Amino acid sequence: MLNENVSDVFGPRKISFSEIGINSMWGFISWIIWSIVIFILIYLSSNVIDVAGSFAKAQAGMNTNPIFPFILSLIAFIASSVTIFSTYFFLTKTDSAKYKSLTTSYSQIAFFIILTYIFITPVYIYAGMQNYDNIMYVFLAHILILAFGTHIIAEILNNYKYVLIWIYGSFVWFFLTIFAAITIFSHSSDWFAKLITLLVVLPVINTLIMFFKQVFELSYYKYHKYTWLDQLGDIFNQIKNEEDEEWKEAEALNN
Repeated sequence: MLNENVSDVFGPRKISFSEIGINSMWGFISWIIWSIVIFILIYLSSNVIDVAGSFAKAQAGMNTNPIFPFILSLIAFIASSVTIFSTYFFLTKTDSAKYKSLTTSYSQIAFFIILTYIFITPVYIYAGMQNYDNIMYVFLAHILILAFGTHIIAEILNNYKYVLIWIYGSFVWFFLTIFAAITIFSHSSDWFAKLITLLVVLPVINTLIMFFKQVFELSYYKYHKYTWLDQLGDIFNQIKNEEDEEWKEAEALNN
């Protein structure tokens, strides 16, 4: 067994059950905020577009407002931005040793959010022009892409040595979330009901995201502690060492 002090200094980060609980709780709170912001934005935009009415008209085969898909994409953009930044801000306070409150981190997360919005807005509009039923799938994909991408960016900027742990852990929760969302959609009667259900259930889904990601990290920490194996550790340094070896071999052949 690897000495615990050596493992903690040179190996993967030690994480406690209390830390998992606190961060999972904030995952729940942050997406409660997200749901509240969505409801507020839907209410404020009611003078421009009636969300519930638009879904009802679409199902009845009536003419609908052509700007509805764009309004919904804008609502998703604003609400997700508020939630993602509040989540990261909280992590910098509860786990300041890992997550740094740096301008670079916030600016890169903001860039990813804006870039995603620019590319996915035409998809909203196209899907809405075809069938309003498709918009909720785009809405769901938009949120999942933002959650997945911003988590990866945050880990690359703050924990690049063990970024593979978070990438693999993120894939686990990503597929679990897709499964949960499809299950939710299949049990909702209409598309406005799907939207409301998604807003209610998303806090639970995000709690599971934070929980499974950190359980994956804890499991790898325990694995490293008892085996002294670290296949995912400092992958960039491993790549550099391999390149240095190849360079030395090439020099030896030339000489």
